[in-house]
Amino acid sequence: MFWLYNLFLLLSIPFFPVLKFLTRKRGEVSLIRRFSPSFPGGRGKVLIHSSSVGEVNTIKPLVDKLRGEVAITTFTDYGLRRAEKLYPAVPKRLLPIDLYPVVLRFLKEVRPRKILIYETEIWPSLLKGATDLGIPVYFVSGKVGERTFRRLKRFNFLKGYFEKCYFLSRSSYDAERAKELGFKKVTVVGDLKLDYSPPREVPPLEIEGERKVIIWGSTHPGEEEIAGELHFELKKSFPNLLTVIAPRHVGRKLKLPGKVLRRSESLKVPEGIEFYVVNTVGELSGLYYYADLCVIGGSFVPGIGGHNPVESVAFRKPTVMGEFSDDFKELALELNVPILRREELLPFLSSLLKNPELSSDLAGSSFKLWKEKRGVSDRILSLIGEEGEFKRD
Repeated sequence: MFWLYNLFLLLSIPFFPVLKFLTRKRGEVSLIRRFSPSFPGGRGKVLIHSSSVGEVNTIKPLVDKLRGEVAITTFTDYGLRRAEKLYPAVPKRLLPIDLYPVVLRFLKEVRPRKILIYETEIWPSLLKGATDLGIPVYFVSGKVGERTFRRLKRFNFLKGYFEKCYFLSRSSYDAERAKELGFKKVTVVGDLKLDYSPPREVPPLEIEGERKVIIWGSTHPGEEEIAGELHFELKKSFPNLLTVIAPRHVGRKLKLPGKVLRRSESLKVPEGIEFYVVNTVGELSGLYYYADLCVIGGSFVPGIGGHNPVESVAFRKPTVMGEFSDDFKELALELNVPILRREELLPFLSSLLKNPELSSDLAGSSFKLWKEKRGVSDRILSLIGEEGEFKRD
């Protein structure tokens, strides 16, 4: 099965440009760079792999604490550009294409001391190459969502690689799923997203007039329509409302029923604007500073699993998520972030806007819980330094 996977991937390469054109979601597919084994400055480091922009942001506590002993790979060009901005002194590159000969050559060239894979980026050739060369692999803040679990259960050949990897789980739920998939070295460390630190400087934004601001973060198709409908319903009671929408994939065109201004056009929002669209990369976490209420996207339509609520909670902002936030339900419960159905949004947000004390209480409660539950990166670093005496739950 492993070699069939490699053959399928090899035969798929000519179609990558077509897939890129059709999806336009995960950045460019830079094939030439993905075949190169070169990684200047990366040799002998602790290699951290993350997928894209959000994941690159989340690994910051680990990168900071490992200091000069870390190198980074990302799956997307978007992620690589974010890493270049966030970690200018850290060696970084795109992850090689997951063909075994290419990955093995890369690992022999780089010889990482350890490989830390954030959450659940499963690349079979990377896992086989690392285990063949005796390089320890850790899934850090590991998660196994429902879709991932169902998919991985079908590939029994992965079990032989999983049992040699360490799974440092974000929750007891994910730990149990990991054990079912074949991971033997499993322990719960918590969600690395809890170690997030808000930016010291926020992106510039000038909003004219005294306006209530709702920010919809990391939205997906179908959620902008909900945001638009909700905007005009809430305007009946709050005529000065401004809705800010930050789509998860910035290149996507949005259809909104009102006056729209894009961030790439202006950093100043005039009073007549109904919707301000954040079509820039890497600014959303700082823009939450300007919100009165935050709605986390990817959670009001099925099939996504939600996105990270910690970035808005860390600014002490009242934050809500939708009923389809499967990948973040446990984190939301830990932080007292309400999970709402579509029909509950209007009355709940309206009550928060009408009652500043209620809004402040919700924001304060989530913020306090976030502060109490930090320290995940320290637990991870403690465990990766104790490879011979791994503590299993």
